[in-house]
Amino acid sequence: MRILLQSIYPYMFLLLYLTIPFDNYMRALPNILLIALALAFPFVVSKNDFRKLKRLPTLLFIGLVLFVLGQALVLGRLQIDSPVLEKINLTIGLVILYVPIQGFKKIKKALIYSSIAAIVFSVGSIIIGVYQGAEFELLNSGNLIEVMLVDRLYLGLLCVFSIVASYSLLKKTYHPNNAYYVVAIILNVLFILLIVSRIAIIALIVLFILGFFYKRSKGTQLVFVVATLFLGLVLVFILNNDFRKKILYTPTNAESKGLVANTLETEPRTIIWNCAITISEIQNEFWRGLGFASTNDELINCYQDSIQDEQKRAWLVAKKYNTHNQFLDMYLATGIIGTVLFVGFILFVFLRNKRQFFPTAVLLTLVLFLLVENLFHRQIGAYYFGFALIMLLIKANKPQNEAIETL
Repeated sequence: MRILLQSIYPYMFLLLYLTIPFDNYMRALPNILLIALALAFPFVVSKNDFRKLKRLPTLLFIGLVLFVLGQALVLGRLQIDSPVLEKINLTIGLVILYVPIQGFKKIKKALIYSSIAAIVFSVGSIIIGVYQGAEFELLNSGNLIEVMLVDRLYLGLLCVFSIVASYSLLKKTYHPNNAYYVVAIILNVLFILLIVSRIAIIALIVLFILGFFYKRSKGTQLVFVVATLFLGLVLVFILNNDFRKKILYTPTNAESKGLVANTLETEPRTIIWNCAITISEIQNEFWRGLGFASTNDELINCYQDSIQDEQKRAWLVAKKYNTHNQFLDMYLATGIIGTVLFVGFILFVFLRNKRQFFPTAVLLTLVLFLLVENLFHRQIGAYYFGFALIMLLIKANKPQNEAIETL
């Protein structure tokens, strides 16, 4: 029985990450897989497996989780904040569940296959829609959103992680599999441009620039991929008006007030962040925080009181938008101590991994998306946060470590 579980356990974990983008179509499967992994875990794990955890970084994150849970319990908001607390617990739970699995190659491949499956599904949906008479303007993101598997931001996050994973698996010398990883990188880049995911595009540019600060033994491949990215960006920027509006925030009916002025008027996150800052100034909860649920309630009240445009106010209230910034959300919900623990963990992990490209790229990608989204508020966000923690908190074995060093 133990041998059988040990053989299938890694594949259950990989299937979990393969199915994440398809949550809307197979909602029960990820939960079933999580339960199966938790039940099998005691039979497949050994004491030596826990030695793979990087002790201090893991303890820092566990300390953050315990603080947030303890604070919610003491202040009587454990139940009302449970939807978010459960997702925070899920991130560290995924790390624990992964320790019996050897190496990172398989989970990286699962992420790559997952992104390609999401791309194929989305492009296929577009083709079917066109066949049925729907009108799709090439590279116009507005009429593509409805056929996306999940929110565009999370598809962008998946694609960026897939690109980083693909690049990490490239060999420094010729290998026939290198071609597949290069193709995967190009497909993900083109898909990011197709759906016009701004934060994913920014993340790609930042990561590719970051790559030049590390010694590369795969210079030809890097130049090829970077050239493809920038050529695509230039062509799309020149030829596609929707892309320019998304990047420069210049709606067709807006006056020519400049980039900053148009951004402040048309970007919902500007309104949301202004409300979040206003709440932090009014509420005297520097140490205790408001809790995650109360923070969202205060934001809705702020939308109702501060937004003059009726249509925009109704839209924000109906959507019940959260802070769309995990750092702001952590500060408003848990106070200064929770924020310091959260930021301190990220800084510590960065300092411990700054000499290696792959973990630095994973962490930087995570931080960029945390700046514009509350990953702890969505289960899909918790899964991808968990993937980043797996890469950052678990030690690689020697062969895998050598692969990382040659990135």
